Amino acid sequence: MLEGITLYIPCYNAEPYLARVLDAVFNQSLRPAEVIVVDDASSDRSAETASRFPVRVIRHESNRGLSAARNTAMRAAHCELVAALDSDVVPDSAWLERLTRHFDSPRLALCGGKLVESVDRRVADRWRAVHLCQHWGDAPIENPGFVFGANTLGRRSALLDAGGYDERLRTNGEDVDLSKRLGARGWNTYYDPAAVCRHLRQDSVLSALTTFWRYRRDFFGPMTPHTIWRQFRYQHIGSAGSMFVQDWRAHRYEFLGMDALLLPLCSWNDAKLWRSAAPAPQQEVVQPAKPSREVSS
Repeated sequence: MLEGITLYIPCYNAEPYLARVLDAVFNQSLRPAEVIVVDDASSDRSAETASRFPVRVIRHESNRGLSAARNTAMRAAHCELVAALDSDVVPDSAWLERLTRHFDSPRLALCGGKLVESVDRRVADRWRAVHLCQHWGDAPIENPGFVFGANTLGRRSALLDAGGYDERLRTNGEDVDLSKRLGARGWNTYYDPAAVCRHLRQDSVLSALTTFWRYRRDFFGPMTPHTIWRQFRYQHIGSAGSMFVQDWRAHRYEFLGMDALLLPLCSWNDAKLWRSAAPAPQQEVVQPAKPSREVSS
């Protein structure tokens, strides 16, 4: 293993953001020993953008999802400490140095910093900052509920020993799942709000509400009419109603329309998921996933 830190960025159609993220990576007060960009079969010029920097670019031949991209990077990493940034997350200059200090503890497996929303031009972006924030506040926490995956530093051997990221969780929930498995194995995690990153994401009303639904959907249980009804009655009504009341009391009146749309949209997405999982008249032959290939930078 190399001394130092491997930093990776899982990437899918991130051309608008990727150069800014990589500029910030190479301006860290503690620079990583190697940087890997995993391009998950992007249809834009993400890989070409990454290749303008001194990084290793690994390309998936087909889109396999965020968890698979994370696992590809961890297996390819040459350092025991592995940092991760989402492709729309810009770290402050001391981000990596601050997280590294916590690994004097031999039982620490994973830590993360505070992700601050930097785009607030649209109502959907301001709604996301309140209802989909990716941090635990302004105080450090040992063993938080989970470590948000958008910006992390982890011990490679511990993460791989826990099985890595569950690739059935293609876009959401993989960070919660891995944090739970690390805790079950006796590893510690940590949240450091002094390690700050800026989120470049921009949302529409539809994309923000759909993201909320994805964060809370059941990835492992089958979607059935009974499940749709149970989700509607015991989860979606409560979530939408609670948000509406919170925003009303906080005088966030511009959010109330999105709060009202949350209930029908979540139920509609549940129904679409059930319909898409219905058996087809003819069985399809599923081709195995194509391997990754590395592109010289």
